[in-house]
Amino acid sequence: MLLAVFCLPAVGLLAGPARPASKLVTRAGSRACVRAVVAEPPTGFYWGFDSRTPDAELLEPPISVLERLSFSSFDTSTPTISQEEVLTAQTNWASAIKTISAVYAEGGDFIGTAAEAAGELYGYGKTNVLFKPTKATNHPFRPTAEQAMSYFVGAEAMKNDKFKGEDAGFAINGGKGWKEVIFRNHQIELMGDSAIAMGDYIFTDATSGDEVRVEYTFGY
Repeated sequence: MLLAVFCLPAVGLLAGPARPASKLVTRAGSRACVRAVVAEPPTGFYWGFDSRTPDAELLEPPISVLERLSFSSFDTSTPTISQEEVLTAQTNWASAIKTISAVYAEGGDFIGTAAEAAGELYGYGKTNVLFKPTKATNHPFRPTAEQAMSYFVGAEAMKNDKFKGEDAGFAINGGKGWKEVIFRNHQIELMGDSAIAMGDYIFTDATSGDEVRVEYTFGY
């Protein structure tokens, strides 16, 4: 919930929790002021407009990681997985790879972006995850979130000496990035509260434009 706190002659916009004061504060010779009592500076606080400077630029709040990932949602009213939801999960996965690559190219927090995406896309911490990365050879199975992150963003970024030389960062294409990911399903098998999809996907190198085809099997 977005709370706006107004205190003339300045206006502060809150993107975090706040509770209004219990009464209106007035003083002789001054304007009425509605004050906000905040226990501690809330996450996302920013000043947007100062009425003493009418021409001042109105600042937009920073876009969140999840907003940038633009993940579509699922039907939570039933445990049954539909084909449409499998396709949605694949679209979200492709968006994550492209977004992580883009943030890396911009010099942004691609590790944080990858962690946010992985938390939405994978079941680590909720169930067992059977993850066998495409390019992993010496350590082909990644049962933990930390090992999966090493594969996606690179052992160097994760300071994981054990996987150095193997994990170059699949989600950033070893530093070259990906600009497109296209899923091509051979078959989707729906099994009530679970599903399996098999096929191949095409990755487009963000640097050279070359295309790479990889086969997959995903469980949902």
